[in-house]
Amino acid sequence: MSIFQQNNFKFSSLIFLIYSLKSNFLEISICTLSFIYPANSVLAAETDSLFISDEIIKMELRSDFSAIREDRTGNPRYHDGELVYYTPGGETIKLSVKVMVRGHFRRNPVNCKFPPLYVNFKKNEVKNTLFRNQDKLKLVTPCQNEEDVLDEYIIYKMYNQVTDLSIKVRLVKILYFDTGNGKEVFEKYSFFIEEKEHFAERSNAFEINVNILPFDLNRESIKRVSVFQYIVGNKDWYYHTRHNIMVMQPNDTSLAPFAVPYDFDFSAFVNADYTKPKGVPDELLPDRRVYKGLCYTANEFKDIFEFYRVLRPVFESIINNMDLISKKTRKQMIKYIEYFYTVTESSELIKREFLDVCETKKTYGISY
Repeated sequence: MSIFQQNNFKFSSLIFLIYSLKSNFLEISICTLSFIYPANSVLAAETDSLFISDEIIKMELRSDFSAIREDRTGNPRYHDGELVYYTPGGETIKLSVKVMVRGHFRRNPVNCKFPPLYVNFKKNEVKNTLFRNQDKLKLVTPCQNEEDVLDEYIIYKMYNQVTDLSIKVRLVKILYFDTGNGKEVFEKYSFFIEEKEHFAERSNAFEINVNILPFDLNRESIKRVSVFQYIVGNKDWYYHTRHNIMVMQPNDTSLAPFAVPYDFDFSAFVNADYTKPKGVPDELLPDRRVYKGLCYTANEFKDIFEFYRVLRPVFESIINNMDLISKKTRKQMIKYIEYFYTVTESSELIKREFLDVCETKKTYGISY
């Protein structure tokens, strides 16, 4: 067990202890989604060899990156490649893969020097390897700054602590080798993102690909998502168009769908240069910390604020344990999320930041 896992285990135990001393309502609240939407633990054990650990994997990805970087418009195609990694016992594993550009904003060469990728595996090759049962994985790559990758990875790990109904990620350090010119591109951190299909299976749910209103979603789910997005300063998401939000319908269709966020690179927590207009000082930029959730009763807001207040030491632990980024940056991250906790201690700030901007049915033109 890694130090990262040990610390998370300790803090998870702390959360359980604290909540056991709370009211019965709060004891139920922290487990609500787990009881409503139980995870398929058997399936998770079968498919989760890649995402079950937090240990950083060193590997090499070889492909014609000269051609891949040019293949960013229209319909990009897959390029032959090879993924090489080493087992703890020192064995070299080589896997034939197909590599393709993906994404929207980050795919554009104006925005990103190096594009995000799909890595497609051959099922007959990945048996009994780290990538067993994997098919086509998203790979988040250094767009401009390697630290942006680490920052976004931290947000995913933070949200994993909010609920099991969240997408898993695995940090890797990759030497990208360009077979087109026979040269190394760079060796930098990246991370794999769990396939939607695997997430759906372990969550006993399926994705809904229709526009949907937040009032149709599980109430506890959207409270957690909306407040979390506020904490990390991300407003690049929408429920009704499913922009950077997956809407999952439990296989038991008598249950309401739930929301799953992804793609946090436009958050102020990451603060990537490519998300800001050139030449505009940060102090003149619009605030990205905006609550985009629904209006709730005073007690409901109090409960969700308390939920995140208990998670505060867990979030701080995840940030502090990411020693791949500077101590100064980690302090800035912790200071950034601390603002949320300052807000929740002031009735005046709660009104300004939540009550005055929260959405109602009237916001969506619904009169009933």
